Amino acid sequence: MIRSAAIQIGNLIKIMNIGFDDSNLFINKNIPEKNLQNKMFPIIQINTLPTNSHDYASNKKNFETVSCQVNVLVKTNREVEKYHNLIESNLSTHQFECFFDTQEFDENYEVQRLILRFNKTQNIKEIF
Repeated sequence: MIRSAAIQIGNLIKIMNIGFDDSNLFINKNIPEKNLQNKMFPIIQINTLPTNSHDYASNKKNFETVSCQVNVLVKTNREVEKYHNLIESNLSTHQFECFFDTQEFDENYEVQRLILRFNKTQNIKEIF
């Protein structure tokens, strides 16, 4: 198991077969300016958020909560709804919980930005 939520979620989104691969899915990287200027949407950017809690037993860390932010850039509100439902429902089957979501219009690139934040408490014993 991978400890980074961003890498886990990026891999899960790639295997969902909804049109995302290494050309339009960026994990812990900036979106290339040419993709934004050429309006090559949809695009997903996934960034790791700080690990926010650890659960210890007998002075050993057993569990940790990992989280990340998923930014989905699309052209229409309909696509926002589509990707929101697909991504959230798929990730929930892998114990990821969406704890924050919002949508905004990016005037610079005339695109809708869906922002989702997910977290997951995972057993560290399964990692090592």
